[in-house]
Amino acid sequence: MKQFSISQISEMQSSRIRAWSRVLIITTATILLCITARVAWLKTTDDPRLIAAAGVHQSTAPELASRGQIVDRRGRVLASSLMGRRLFADPAMIWDRGWDRIRKGKLAEPDSQAVGDPFKDAAGAIGGALGESPKKIHTILNQRADDRYVQLADMLTPEQVDAIHALNIPGIGIESRPIREYPAGNLAAMVIGRVGLEQSGQAGAELRHNAEVRGKDGQLVFLRDVKRQPLWIEGNDYQPPRDGVDIRLSIDLVAQEIAERLLQDSVKEWNAGGGRAVIMDVQTGDILAMADVLHPRKGWKEVTTDPSRALHASLGRNRNVTDPYEPGSTFKPFVWATATELGVFKPETIVNLPSGPYVTKFGRVIRDVKYPGPVSWKKVLVKSLNGGMAAAAERMKFSDMQNMIQRFGFGQKSGVGIPGESEGLVTTPKKWSVYTQTSVCMGHEIGVTPIQMVQAFSAFCRDGSMVPARLSLGTEGADNQYSVPSKRVMPEAIALTARDAMEGVMTEGTGRKAQSEFYRMFGKSGTAQLPKPKGQGKGYFEDRYVSSFIAGAPFDNPRIVCLVVIDDPDKSKGHYGGSIAGPVCRKMIDEILNYMGVEPDQGEKQAKLAVHERGEPDRH
Repeated sequence: MKQFSISQISEMQSSRIRAWSRVLIITTATILLCITARVAWLKTTDDPRLIAAAGVHQSTAPELASRGQIVDRRGRVLASSLMGRRLFADPAMIWDRGWDRIRKGKLAEPDSQAVGDPFKDAAGAIGGALGESPKKIHTILNQRADDRYVQLADMLTPEQVDAIHALNIPGIGIESRPIREYPAGNLAAMVIGRVGLEQSGQAGAELRHNAEVRGKDGQLVFLRDVKRQPLWIEGNDYQPPRDGVDIRLSIDLVAQEIAERLLQDSVKEWNAGGGRAVIMDVQTGDILAMADVLHPRKGWKEVTTDPSRALHASLGRNRNVTDPYEPGSTFKPFVWATATELGVFKPETIVNLPSGPYVTKFGRVIRDVKYPGPVSWKKVLVKSLNGGMAAAAERMKFSDMQNMIQRFGFGQKSGVGIPGESEGLVTTPKKWSVYTQTSVCMGHEIGVTPIQMVQAFSAFCRDGSMVPARLSLGTEGADNQYSVPSKRVMPEAIALTARDAMEGVMTEGTGRKAQSEFYRMFGKSGTAQLPKPKGQGKGYFEDRYVSSFIAGAPFDNPRIVCLVVIDDPDKSKGHYGGSIAGPVCRKMIDEILNYMGVEPDQGEKQAKLAVHERGEPDRH
């Protein structure tokens, strides 16, 4: 055996100690490094189990945008928004927290009986704060017990808000919400429209301009504590709301009130199924008023119905753009002007009409109320003679009549921007016949909308150029300079000649009862049989009509055109357009032109004659 000296043994022991020391140091350093890494990892990374247990620690609060206003042409507010406070409930929470309270009471007093109704307790407290019946609230909570959100009250007063807060009932909350108000009530309701609970347009201008008026909500994202109180907000976590812009309509609230009031009175006077009226500024195409009335009658099987109106006046369809009607003789001025322009007849040309019904070349019998015999082409329009119009139509090509319809904008949408607009009804060239030719010239076998009629009639009020109807004047604050995009549809001389003939309608023809004592009007009446709706057979009713009247004024410098359509008047009271729709058309023109500050242009002699023709006492 090898012998080691004491010094060698000592050296070996020192080496072992140094080796174990290095191992210990390395091991300790490794452990410390791992611990440090673990601590760093725990500091920077959340364990999924902890995340699930802690829940979401961020909250998002909406920042509601304000919906823009809708105003009339003079800036009167038609629709506006304000912030209201709405009371809501979480019935499931009310029930659970209510029973927790009852059970705690049982533990505090073991001898008491754990009975109660959390809904009844909450309803009693809420009813007292709101000043409403607790029974009603109790019923709502019972019926929707499993829901997590139930609206209990809208538009709380500040006092009600304070009273609800004081109750401190778990499951009861108050939230801010925009409220849409219509200061004019139901006036122009179908034009303005309305919004739904989510502040989206449902009808009218509210729907048409929803994208501009609605705006965009903002939001605030913040870090919160366990009590849901804000702890920290990052600068880029706030997105401010963008309020909607204001929209100006062409409607004049005063003119609208005049039109609705007079139309309603006329519909009731003649016990009609309804009525429509449109007033347009012929210089700009602006629609100043647009009224639509339905009048359900007991014992009548109404042809026109609109169930949506029962929900709200603004939800009904605007029949001035959606429902075509046969214009009857109010369509004759367009045919008369076209035939005159084509040289079929000159105004002074004598049209050889028989002293009885006119018979076309293909054997169709055309009847009139009276048969004056040979008359001038001008008198054909003044006296609204169907035979004379048919004689002219037979001398025109099919394409002449079809081009006239297209040129004046019939059979196509006006582009006024009201949802649901109809193109009207026009026979296609393929199906056009000699029968169609001699029907359209009298305003039959064609369907037009009131908006199409006033737009087309504007050509007679101007220099032969037609101006498109306009309902929106653009957004407030924007550069809304507007150049009227008129379209030439006939020579100026023809327009003035037709205007002169239509003044004769007022003094010598079917418009005598519609004469104004203040303004020289020119216009035309129309009486058409009412077509049978689907389910009631084909063809027309023998004793039910659509009565209408269209007119412009003042004569030398027309400012407005007014159309009135009386739907299905009671025949026992009357049905001719000149005597039913004419007078209310004249009243609208008188009141609106006076409101606009337009000077009367009617001569004293003619004013007296107008009052006499209307059967009124002489006020001059």
